[in-house]
Amino acid sequence: MGEQESNSRGLDVGDYLQRFAPYAEQLADFRVSEREYGGRFALLFRLVVRLLVLPDAFNDRIPGLYRSVARRYLDREHDVVLHFSYEENRHFFLSELLDWLKIHQRGQALRRINRSIAP
Repeated sequence: MGEQESNSRGLDVGDYLQRFAPYAEQLADFRVSEREYGGRFALLFRLVVRLLVLPDAFNDRIPGLYRSVARRYLDREHDVVLHFSYEENRHFFLSELLDWLKIHQRGQALRRINRSIAP
């Protein structure tokens, strides 16, 4: 599903998790290989950054730091681009965002359960 399609119906946690899915095992492994060109997470980072800047109600719930960094990266702020030229920094950013998304998803599930059993 393209970003345009996702945005026309509104984003949700699944849009992000779908992009993270192929990288789940690798994100859990914090080893950095010096022989990698471009890094394991360069594509995922670009995809996620582009999602984070889309105007959307779901994105408004994501902590502002992630959205701000994404905007600054896409605006090509020198310090931000330089920071994320290092694989370990992309890795950390993506891992932290993925953790937040999973916590958010669990919270949504718990709220649905609580509503279904509430008197």
